[in-house]
Amino acid sequence: MESVSCPICVDSSNIPIFTKPSGRGEPFTLVRCAWCGLRFLDPRPDENEIVAYYEREYFTTRTDRGYDNYFSPPVRSEIERVIALNCADLHLDDLERAIPGERRSLDIGCAAGYFVNYMRDRGWRASGVDIARDCIDFAADRLSLDVAFGNYLDMSYPHRFHLITLWATIEHLHRPLDVLRKAHDDLADDGRLYLTTCRDDRWTFGRLKGAAWRYYNFPEHLFFFSRKTMIALLDRAGFAIERFLTYGSGFGAPSSPLRRIADSMAKRWAMGDMMLLSARKK
Repeated sequence: MESVSCPICVDSSNIPIFTKPSGRGEPFTLVRCAWCGLRFLDPRPDENEIVAYYEREYFTTRTDRGYDNYFSPPVRSEIERVIALNCADLHLDDLERAIPGERRSLDIGCAAGYFVNYMRDRGWRASGVDIARDCIDFAADRLSLDVAFGNYLDMSYPHRFHLITLWATIEHLHRPLDVLRKAHDDLADDGRLYLTTCRDDRWTFGRLKGAAWRYYNFPEHLFFFSRKTMIALLDRAGFAIERFLTYGSGFGAPSSPLRRIADSMAKRWAMGDMMLLSARKK
């Protein structure tokens, strides 16, 4: 276990909020930075220890922390549906039209490579990186994708990318500011950063759930950003937000009338407990 300082304020004045057990029963405490309000776990498993929480069962066994067989066709189909919606909302078509010649993308935390495959099908030279060995093996062996196993911060690339993505990834990272700063260096000057993460803001559906919120999965999720704290972190890394949207409610059963109504409200009134954004270099 390691203690944590706020990556935005570089300060350790943390205020405890509540303690909740992991899937293994270990207690973890959610804290709030006294200065900027960012919420995160403190203390937490270090980068070597956290790998144990991403073994194959995380991707193949349905829990409130993992997936119901991430490698199955139905789950892949749903992820690809969300990918297409997110890319439409962020105007990926406009970015493609603005880039002459070869387009290069990098997906950080690519998991089984579904977005890498999506971009390859669109004609991009698409790459990915992840710390989950089973996912990388699936992406490389089953989908024949250009993916690498390891920590993005340890990677070097011979060229810059026109698009770098972190789909539901930044909340898992021990050093989110370092990752964003490296992404800034690896991004072409006219490139874009696309990012989604759970949104821990006051006026969201998630706040109605309290400690039972669907994204308070400890310790897999380490950070919980609001719109304000995400803007502050991106600013420190040299990014300015171009587009910002929210989606998702978590209310009702999937595909139920209640879920459809709540999700529609979440997107229309910016009450979603997920945030979706596009950013450029300042």
